[in-house]
Amino acid sequence: MFRKLQKKLTFFYSITCGIILAGILLVCFFYMKGAVESRNQALFSSLFLNLSNQFQSLSFFSDQWLAQMETNNRLIIHIEENGDPIFFPGAWDPATDRETLIQNALEQASLEGLSGPSLSPGSARQTSLFYITGNSGDYYCGMALQTATETGEKTLLVLQDITQAERQTFFQGLFFAGAGILGFLLLGFVSWKFVGKTLVPLKENKEKQAEFIAAASHELRSPLAVIQASASAIKTSPEDIPAMVENIEKECSRMSNLIRDLLILASADSKKWNLTLDLCDGDTILLDVYEIYQPLCRQNQIPLNLKLPDLELPKIRCDKNRIIQILSVLMDNAMSYTGQGKSIDLEIFLEKKYLCFSVADHGKGIPDPEKEAVFDRFYQQDRSRNQKGHFGLGLPVGKELAKLHKGDLILKDTPGGGCTFLLKIPYGE
Repeated sequence: MFRKLQKKLTFFYSITCGIILAGILLVCFFYMKGAVESRNQALFSSLFLNLSNQFQSLSFFSDQWLAQMETNNRLIIHIEENGDPIFFPGAWDPATDRETLIQNALEQASLEGLSGPSLSPGSARQTSLFYITGNSGDYYCGMALQTATETGEKTLLVLQDITQAERQTFFQGLFFAGAGILGFLLLGFVSWKFVGKTLVPLKENKEKQAEFIAAASHELRSPLAVIQASASAIKTSPEDIPAMVENIEKECSRMSNLIRDLLILASADSKKWNLTLDLCDGDTILLDVYEIYQPLCRQNQIPLNLKLPDLELPKIRCDKNRIIQILSVLMDNAMSYTGQGKSIDLEIFLEKKYLCFSVADHGKGIPDPEKEAVFDRFYQQDRSRNQKGHFGLGLPVGKELAKLHKGDLILKDTPGGGCTFLLKIPYGE
């Protein structure tokens, strides 16, 4: 599923970015092409203006000057007087026959406005810039001027070989096309990698979801099996009804706690959890937890110590019942892993902008590599113990409830051995 999605997203990103890249390259190419053509046209117009001034002011052109102008600028200069061309063989040989080019150019010039009624003496007419193509893939731009004198009409035709410039433009177009293709391939590669990394959290989330469902199913199967076995025993052994009913009640309570925790996690995941927030005294909340667990700790021969600061603590805006629920999770966890004679310490203090509730035990502690894992759902440090009532959901529930209060639940080592859980709730909000 994810690989198919990765292909679709890669194709979508590649096409989208490829279209944008192609648009940018086309704009750059045509801008560059237009700039080069404008510069070449300006240079040719300047050359033609110089020649036309000489043409109108002088009655004689030396072959040497014409040859120099042609050679230096790749020009073809053709002059006629009363329809008769002056004898000038040209200084270089174009790819297409010179006479063919001149004939084609004169025909194009007539279309551009050179032909028309006879001119009156002293008047002139000039064509706009035009282009012709030779027979060998060569290209030329040209302009023509016709003037009238007392002795007749004179015509100046100037062509410039722009084959090299056109080929450069063609190769630049190929370069831009190649850059576009290469860019598209690189975009495809980068998109594939980027989409792959983007989908990693989704894959992990799906795997965790599958693991979560499998673990929840396993935990629910255990109390259901006990309930089913007890119900069957009631039918076959009426004398064991009280014990079997007690087992059913215990397992129903156990299942109820599991379902409650699952609902809390589901609500937190969907961001639909609502808290009843009030201003509360943190030390009062901790005293309530102490009073609840002090008899249980005494019964299990676990000293429970309470440390409150001398200074008055700021109030916190919280859901009191949920804070007690988190601290109860921490106390249950501490009592489960603290042996007889080893104490549990409750403390409250200020740390920067947080009011911190500390629950410290002096048990065997948790190795550093497993410290983050304890907040994973259904995680149990010692799976061989398989304690009933401990599904590995307590700490994840506590973590989520802390986040819903814009706080955090963290784990530290207790000096001398053991675990210290800090519940940090912001105050002054």
